[in-house]
Amino acid sequence: MSANWKLCTCGAKRDFMSERNAEKELGRARAKRTRRADAHGTRRGLRVESRVYQCEQGGWHLTAESRSSYANRVHA
Repeated sequence: MSANWKLCTCGAKRDFMSERNAEKELGRARAKRTRRADAHGTRRGLRVESRVYQCEQGGWHLTAESRSSYANRVHA
């Protein structure tokens, strides 16, 4: 059973409404992607969500972007 979510006001991203719900969904998403990759026989090129973050609108989202990549992109 996946966590409840709604469409965030920041755009077309899913808002999990709490950090806890986002963390739970992060675990589910990572497991699902790993199972799918194993079924195909390779994990090469697999984009896997690695963390949660809170957007400026207050919504909780999943992202595959690392914190350092985000920091470099925003503060560059």
